[in-house]
Amino acid sequence: MKQILLLPVIFLSMMAPALAQHNAGHQGKILMIASNPSVSKQTGWPIGAWYSEITHPYWAFSEAGYTVDIASPEGGEVKFDAFSDPEDPSQYAAFDFISLGFKKDPAKQAMMKNTLKLSSVNPNDYKAIFVCGGQGPMYTFIDNAEVQKFFVDFYATGKPTAAICHGTCILLKTKLPNGKYLVEGKKWTGFASSEEQYADNYVGMKIQPFRIEDEARKLPNSQFVVGAPFSAFAVEDGNLITGQQQNSGAAAAKLVLEQLEKDKKRYPTYVLVHGAWADESAWGFVRNELAKKANVVVVNLPAHGVDLTPANKTTLADYVKTVTDAINLQPGKVTLVGHSMAGVVISQVAEQIPQKIEKLVYVAAYLPRHGEDLLSLSKQDAQSKVGAALEFSADYSSAKIKKEVIVPAVCADCPPFMQEVLVKYHKEEPAGPLSEKVSLTKAKFGSVPKYYIHTTQDMAVGHALQKQMVKANGGILKTFDMATSHLPFVVNPQQFLEILEQCK
Repeated sequence: MKQILLLPVIFLSMMAPALAQHNAGHQGKILMIASNPSVSKQTGWPIGAWYSEITHPYWAFSEAGYTVDIASPEGGEVKFDAFSDPEDPSQYAAFDFISLGFKKDPAKQAMMKNTLKLSSVNPNDYKAIFVCGGQGPMYTFIDNAEVQKFFVDFYATGKPTAAICHGTCILLKTKLPNGKYLVEGKKWTGFASSEEQYADNYVGMKIQPFRIEDEARKLPNSQFVVGAPFSAFAVEDGNLITGQQQNSGAAAAKLVLEQLEKDKKRYPTYVLVHGAWADESAWGFVRNELAKKANVVVVNLPAHGVDLTPANKTTLADYVKTVTDAINLQPGKVTLVGHSMAGVVISQVAEQIPQKIEKLVYVAAYLPRHGEDLLSLSKQDAQSKVGAALEFSADYSSAKIKKEVIVPAVCADCPPFMQEVLVKYHKEEPAGPLSEKVSLTKAKFGSVPKYYIHTTQDMAVGHALQKQMVKANGGILKTFDMATSHLPFVVNPQQFLEILEQCK
């Protein structure tokens, strides 16, 4: 392996494992809709949203890997009903530690002061919506045509469409384009009349201007159901999900999440494979945005990132198996994206399971032909700064890039904080897989559609070599140029995603 010292080897992506919490928001986005502040004509109280009906679903969705946005009809501040505040003198919600944590988080409170204006929201960016309750909706939602249209339009897509507690009041008037009530023939729930009576007795006056259950039972063929008073109760009928009251937020969220899992078949699936000296976090600048309208799986290769497989025991076959196993867990075909070194990996994967791959996308990647290996290709790269900057372990089983060369070779155009991260998290790379040859056939690998994203300012895998490999392959359907260094998805993530969309 000593000859490797003389070769202008690879390279590749790296990125910050610490940019954000791992897997935060990787499943896509969910929109929660809350009431703006109002004043009750019954009680004279200031009214709005109910803490637990936002915080408990928010927690469940976030824990499941979804990004949550909160919108309101007018945008701006959302205030909470006093009885729902865990620190309210009434102590009515004193047990609600989830809401207490939410209240104590300055970022969450800032978010509630600056909710999205519903009319500015693109519903296509969300995989589910969840209408929250509280006392406010009985005044701000009941006759709000905009909220009702947004709800019914989203429902028409077939995606999970949920409402809870007094937020379900919109279903008393929401109609389909054919003029029928959305809930006609549907099983649904909302705040029960027995619970309304309990609340009225508790405060000594009639709180609400009407009762949802009483009105629901007047609708044609409405199958309104209730569970035990103030217990968690939620139901689904098709993609309509409803929760009974403030203790049903998590139960309704659970039904949404279960439906989202089944709903994955409606979206394309991308499997993203990082390059050398990197891990799954390499895709952090594009992963969550891509997940708005797709299923996104990021693969962490053996001996990379947090994986502790010894470098001297890692082979190309190990890389290939890891990616193949990830793909085989997906229900349908996938778009397989490989960066840099991973070009070799995804090529061999396509040879093994071409029936599972809709297309291959190479990103500043090595594109081998049958019998070639990464090292043989890297010898031809006169532009790379990497080869002369390698530092090998004593047994030549792994290699690093000299610290001072990492940034100019890999991402000279990255923002300073990213350049610092690249150096900080640099880790030895297994050397063995780089000299292993691929075995590719026209019948299998050759049958999979292929696309290539060039990086014209690349000092790790030179642009000239990229073009040479594409020409030699002869099977690339379309190429794209990005005027960036080796990490186009870091430097210009928006353009990268736009190009990825054009790979068809």
